[in-house]
Amino acid sequence: MKQAEIIQKIIDERSRQFNLPGREFDIENRPNDWSALISSYALETTTRNHRKPDVFEFEDSLIKAAAIIIGALEHVDIMKKKEYFMPCLSSDKSNT
Repeated sequence: MKQAEIIQKIIDERSRQFNLPGREFDIENRPNDWSALISSYALETTTRNHRKPDVFEFEDSLIKAAAIIIGALEHVDIMKKKEYFMPCLSSDKSNT
């Protein structure tokens, strides 16, 4: 699959998520909530005992996780205002 096609699938999934009931509560999510959602989808097809995952389920889970990452990034400014992050000692990120 080409990169442009992957990105379009992620955009389409984010649009679908945006229109789901309950999306209005995303504004209350904290960084750990977003991380848990992302992990849930990213690890959804993890298997044990050498069982191979279904390729379509694997792809779908990764697309959903990527779309949720976009959702989390869309809410970073809101989370900053709510002081959900540690205070930054410096705005210069070149030292990190």
